[in-house]
Amino acid sequence: MHRSGEKNSIKNELSDIDKEVDRGVVSDINLFRRLELQRKLHDINQMEAKDSFQKSKVKYAIEGDENSKFFHGIINKKRSHLAIRGVFDNGLWVTDPGKVKEAFFNHFKARFKKPVAHRCVSRDEIRLAVWNCGENKSPGPDSYTFEFFRKYWNIVGPDFCEVVEFFFETGLFSKGCNSSFVALIPKVADAKFVNDFRPISLIGSVYKVVTKVLANRLALVIADLISDTQSAFVVNRQILDGPFILNEILHWCKRKKKQVMFFKVDFAKAYDSVRWDYLLDVVEAFGFGQTWCKWIRGTFSSARASVLVNGSPSNEFYFHCGLKQGDPLSPYLFILIMESLHMSFSQAVDEGEWSDANLKGIVNILQCFFLASGLKINIHKSQVLRVGIPRSIVMQAASSIGCGVLHNQFRYLGVMVGECMSRHQAWDNTVLKLRSRLSNWKVKTLSIGGRLTLLKSVLGASPLYNMSIFKVPKGILKYMEAIRSMSSFHALNRALLLKWVWRFISQDGSLWFRVIQALYGPSIVSHPVNLSSNWCSIVRELHLLSTKGFDFLSHCKKRIGDGNDMRFWYDIWIGDKSLQDLFPRLFALELDKEVVVADKMKAVVGHSFRRPLRDGSEHQQMEDLNSLLELVSLSRSHDKWFCDLTGDGEFQVKEVRNFLDNLFLASHFEPTRWVKYIPIKINVFAWRARRDYLPTRANLNRRGIILDSSMCPLCHSSEEDINHVLFRCELAQIIVRRICRWWELDWQGLMSFSDWQCWFSSIRLPSKVKNMLEGVFCVAWWSIWGLRNRTIFNETHPRRSVIFDDIVSYSFIWCSSRCNRAFS
Repeated sequence: MHRSGEKNSIKNELSDIDKEVDRGVVSDINLFRRLELQRKLHDINQMEAKDSFQKSKVKYAIEGDENSKFFHGIINKKRSHLAIRGVFDNGLWVTDPGKVKEAFFNHFKARFKKPVAHRCVSRDEIRLAVWNCGENKSPGPDSYTFEFFRKYWNIVGPDFCEVVEFFFETGLFSKGCNSSFVALIPKVADAKFVNDFRPISLIGSVYKVVTKVLANRLALVIADLISDTQSAFVVNRQILDGPFILNEILHWCKRKKKQVMFFKVDFAKAYDSVRWDYLLDVVEAFGFGQTWCKWIRGTFSSARASVLVNGSPSNEFYFHCGLKQGDPLSPYLFILIMESLHMSFSQAVDEGEWSDANLKGIVNILQCFFLASGLKINIHKSQVLRVGIPRSIVMQAASSIGCGVLHNQFRYLGVMVGECMSRHQAWDNTVLKLRSRLSNWKVKTLSIGGRLTLLKSVLGASPLYNMSIFKVPKGILKYMEAIRSMSSFHALNRALLLKWVWRFISQDGSLWFRVIQALYGPSIVSHPVNLSSNWCSIVRELHLLSTKGFDFLSHCKKRIGDGNDMRFWYDIWIGDKSLQDLFPRLFALELDKEVVVADKMKAVVGHSFRRPLRDGSEHQQMEDLNSLLELVSLSRSHDKWFCDLTGDGEFQVKEVRNFLDNLFLASHFEPTRWVKYIPIKINVFAWRARRDYLPTRANLNRRGIILDSSMCPLCHSSEEDINHVLFRCELAQIIVRRICRWWELDWQGLMSFSDWQCWFSSIRLPSKVKNMLEGVFCVAWWSIWGLRNRTIFNETHPRRSVIFDDIVSYSFIWCSSRCNRAFS
């Protein structure tokens, strides 16, 4: 075939293959054929290029030096190509020869200038660190918060970056930048001794940004340096994995009647006791380069602090050991130190079970670790736990660890339920903590908004640790929900527990997942529910929620990628049901029922059936299956689990909690409205008013409270209910008219909250302005209610003439203090 014909044939065949790929028909045969055709086309193009080059050389050899048309054509063409008529310089077309020459001079001078010294840190990295630090945390000796640096970054940013860059170039801080305040936090209720206070370092801005940059870099690689037994402070690891794993292992040991001893170690003043020489040895041993070691050593140099006692700083003193509480880098450095201890322990636990020699080895390791690192065991907080081992041996172990002196201060625990502290003990302690934080004297001194803030703070944080692991007893749930009936703690507790289920089925690869899989098997459906372990109680709750109408597993699905981790018949990977359920006759014929999608898609579907298909339902199901598979296109990405309860497919506790609340709790017909421009107490008041929860005289009568009169105390013309007080009363109507005149709105006679809502929805204003207007109405309602209360309870009646001025004043002050931009 002629070369041009062969070239056209190859192009046509390539076009046909590309059209099939566009339709989603992809096979190895087509891909290999496409590569072969592209290679042939490239060879043909190369040969044509060589022919053209040779022909041009022959023509030049014949006519190139002759005084011919060809000769002069070449010369003129070269001149036209080489001539520079003008260039663009800074966006302007320059044709003046002198300026053209200057443009090229400046360009090449800049290109070949002397290289600048390599910066160890970029200014974008410094800026990111500034924005990563908390805005209004307590400042160090320099008195600057990071809110200041963010607000005025355009002014102070360059100078701030130069100071940070100085450290990364020299490994030293400028004078005063490594000074800090030590704030004292009492560790006990009635602190009387110096040791009863925990020191927290209030660090200067420059030091904090330097260590934040180092911490951000170290966070990217720390997971590769340490073992997966460490779960604290590492991205994508869960701090609760440790206690959960311990719980399951204790239950397993009890079930299997194993003889096991556990030693829970607590180090005394761990951060404060770290020796710097040992830390630097550890850092070097982990392979950190000279520059990194210089930086870490630089964070120690010239470190000084003064102690804040009742807000007044003491004299400064120098640091010679220890890590700073509050330093962003400290947790990562402490993890590296703990990893060195873990590596030592790994050699001592090879025997698997407890023995005298093993215990002595552990004691010797801890003693050597103390001498090298400065970290000493806190005898008062350490514990020895046993399962199936005689008490005398446990006491002997405690005595040996305590060097025969303080063994009686070790807590002895016999064969346990499973936790280091039983669930009931944990929840009893939680309730005591809640009661102390929410004592009557604290609540009575706060407004309704302050009480809400306190409730959200205490009930949102205090029980969260236990709720993340344990199923909360009904009595405790009832107690907490009686305190705050805004949302269900039942839903929060279940959502936190379901996160463990999500982690197991999505196979996050963590040590926790591998332990649970080893103990109970790979399929959660077959995990037992009648055991007392924590995981089994979570699986039991999973099944219980399913019987109540919430089948969580049905919301966890796999998104197909390359098909290598997706079972063809069992997993739900196409449609809403598994192929096992959609095509039961074909599934019954399948010999390899565990086959993955990738392997099944490579061959004919029926090649692994135990016999040929029969006419009827089997033949029809095969046609339907083939039609379904034609819609499938595998990719190079991995198969991935997703949760359809959330928008992004990732499990979110908040989203699952809201879903459970909507499912199990009766919702109000009107959604709760929250205006950010007014205080919490005004929002709470408006919420209570809309729900008709205020103690109007009509409501008090319904509750059986006998009153002298049920008439409105402001106008005495009608029974007092919430709609009368805030809308139909003469005073309320006067205030609404004046607000509408102030905002240049058409006033209407409003009789209730529903009338007001319809009228307010019809107003056309920018969203932010409209939110402010809603805040003004909330302030007006609150002011009217306050005037009503003063009219009833004060000896002298309040002045009604100033109420509108007060509404305007309060609205302006509260909105302006909560708005990002100034307004008039």
